[in-house]
Amino acid sequence: MVDYKRLIISIATGAVLGVACIIGVGGRVEGGYAGNVGYLIGIWAMRVVLGIIIGLAAGIILIKGEGWEKWVNAGVRGTLFGLIVSAAVLLMDQYVGYTTFVAGIAYGTIIDLVATFFTREKKEKVEKEEKD
Repeated sequence: MVDYKRLIISIATGAVLGVACIIGVGGRVEGGYAGNVGYLIGIWAMRVVLGIIIGLAAGIILIKGEGWEKWVNAGVRGTLFGLIVSAAVLLMDQYVGYTTFVAGIAYGTIIDLVATFFTREKKEKVEKEEKD
């Protein structure tokens, strides 16, 4: 079952972080912002795609547990998806931006932690109701 609140939060977080990526990348590529509009939109879109993937990945549990383990799980899961998406960007990046690669890994972690934070109450309620 898709948690639409988590999905929307993840996409929005990815979009905001994508803007941060545009600001960072646009300042260091040859030609600046105006000469690389398509490339910069592509970088932004990859951050939105990362948000979509993480938004849909709520059911993937790598580290089981009820307390702090769910936060570690979110961090590891986000890092893993950030690594995968960023590796794809790095392999097709004409500028071979290692900074963009590392930022994507960090952004994956941030997106998953933010989405987990804002959807934790709903999950805790559902789990409590299921136990009763």
